Amino acid sequence: MRSYNWIDELTPTVRDAVLRCAHPRTVADSKILYQSGDRVTEIFQIVSGAIRKCIITEDGQEVLLHVYGPGDIVADSPVASDESSPVTLTTRGETRLRVWSASDLRQLRDQHQEVDMALACQISRRLRDALRLIEELLTLPVAARIASRFAQLSDLGKPSERGVDLMLSQVDIGLMVGSTRQSVSRVVNELRELGLIEPLYGKIIIKDRPGLNRYVREHHRSSEK
Repeated sequence: MRSYNWIDELTPTVRDAVLRCAHPRTVADSKILYQSGDRVTEIFQIVSGAIRKCIITEDGQEVLLHVYGPGDIVADSPVASDESSPVTLTTRGETRLRVWSASDLRQLRDQHQEVDMALACQISRRLRDALRLIEELLTLPVAARIASRFAQLSDLGKPSERGVDLMLSQVDIGLMVGSTRQSVSRVVNELRELGLIEPLYGKIIIKDRPGLNRYVREHHRSSEK
């Protein structure tokens, strides 16, 4: 599973049953779907547009955890475990969604063991990704954190002849790795000069994922000396 889309991993018959239960919805830009602590009553699959997953601190600072794109399924983990939302989810741009109610999901899980297993795998993967983020923040210098984020996010995207497109601005990157825009700009320029990425307006093209991983290892080692 490359993206956060467990529905595509289901067998055709079960996948069709899941999709038949979905309801379409179009949501305006910057609409808050859930705030941290909200009861989660629906899950979403993005058809077009994007959803930002972030933590808002008590003093109003934003920590961006991920930007979900088309195909990704969002808010399924809290519904599956009957918990409140641990994060804030906000649309980026007009976003078209497939929507399932929590009761729809419970019924699908009861009817199809395959859905229950796919959800369990998805939750496990999200936990691994969260632990990886914590490890990066605690152990890597800023330059390596940025390169590592690029490498990990590129693994979720669909490669083309020119690379993998990440729809991230430099502001987004700074919010993800806990750094200033100036520091992000310096590292992005260095990675561009090395031929590892190509920064464009509002997005980053990943050209050399193995090269990014080498860059992370080299900067990790140098920070330990």
